[in-house]
Amino acid sequence: MMMMKKSAILVFICSLFATSCLGSIWRKTNVKINNNLPAGTTLTVHCKSKNDDLGTRHVKGSWGFSFTTHVFGVTLFYCSFKWPGQFHWFDIYVQNRDKEECHNCVWEILPNGPCRLNRETGRFDACYPWNPPSQLRGKPLI
Repeated sequence: MMMMKKSAILVFICSLFATSCLGSIWRKTNVKINNNLPAGTTLTVHCKSKNDDLGTRHVKGSWGFSFTTHVFGVTLFYCSFKWPGQFHWFDIYVQNRDKEECHNCVWEILPNGPCRLNRETGRFDACYPWNPPSQLRGKPLI
């Protein structure tokens, strides 16, 4: 009888630990993309991951999507961005880069590259260059 009580307590403690540690892994991550190109420019966006193709969107204002990150930290979403005379692509969510910074990732798309909202400053000052075209091989988009 005593052994059963100890086992039950151990199972209870382990379940509490697993729930508290893994709860943050299973919560949804949100990505929002704001078109910050010159007024009137429609931004064509196509985002994908290894398992999900979110399709092509024509964004005049904002567009977003949600997902659950991978338990082993390998979630990656990349997007192509197209507007008149321009085509670029960028890894819009890289779990190792973004997991600590945002569960609500808000990006502004500018001609020079994407800038993420910095939760500490409240400004879009976490800016990155576009990914090189040479790395697009094997990642068909728009």
